[in-house]
Amino acid sequence: MKASGRRALLSLFVGVALLVGTPLVDAAAARPRPRSTWHLVDYGQSACFDTRVTDSYFGVWISGRWSHAINVGAQRLPAGGGHNTSYAPIAPGSSTGEYSLAYVHVMLVPSTPIGTYTASLWASDGGRSERVPIVLDVRATCGY
Repeated sequence: MKASGRRALLSLFVGVALLVGTPLVDAAAARPRPRSTWHLVDYGQSACFDTRVTDSYFGVWISGRWSHAINVGAQRLPAGGGHNTSYAPIAPGSSTGEYSLAYVHVMLVPSTPIGTYTASLWASDGGRSERVPIVLDVRATCGY
């Protein structure tokens, strides 16, 4: 075999060795993941509570697009207060923010002192979290 043939063969072997040593990238993994671009919409929600009315539901409106489930809840409730949710977590998807996607059920104890409390309704997809205020108006009577 001539020297030029040996060089060509050596080049071929080096090229194959480099190719085999190079990790192959999955085309799906190389594609950029869809970005979550959502925000929790603040509709200025409030509710009246008294010794007979100890619970209320607050809607969760989200505008945008998200690729992970969104959990929701309430925080900064008066002592003894609690919450649970309906239709949560919210499945990946999108919304214009016009319709409620879930509800947070806030419960207060009948002995909650009269006053106005600003709690928070929160939403989180595990990487991004947002809060909006909810007003809890505790009165002697709500007038229902």
